Amino acid sequence: MIHEENTMTAPHLSPAVALGGSLFLSGQIAFDDRGAVTGDVAQQTRRCLDGLEAVLHQHGLDRNAIAKTTVWLTDATSFAAFNDAYTSFFGDHKPARSTVVAALAITGALVEIEAVARLDG
Repeated sequence: MIHEENTMTAPHLSPAVALGGSLFLSGQIAFDDRGAVTGDVAQQTRRCLDGLEAVLHQHGLDRNAIAKTTVWLTDATSFAAFNDAYTSFFGDHKPARSTVVAALAITGALVEIEAVARLDG
């Protein structure tokens, strides 16, 4: 298991686990510096993606190493705003993605994103 400093990850899980040639990143919630979850779905999406990128950077990787994301949204009507923020973050890089509408365990969270990245960048 890999434990990174300066990441908002619950103490009972790892921010990322390396297995074979892949790095499996735990789901990111849009916690701010005080541990609160605030903002609309676009703001939360960007914070989730920034959190994934922070973990990637600790492994010498960047967003282009992401091969697959899984996204949970709490409201299907927020999909367009989420998708705009998501595509803005990735630009021309288009990882495989699954998106599910479901309730989230953290109060105030509108989106959660996990990823699988290639360790070879």
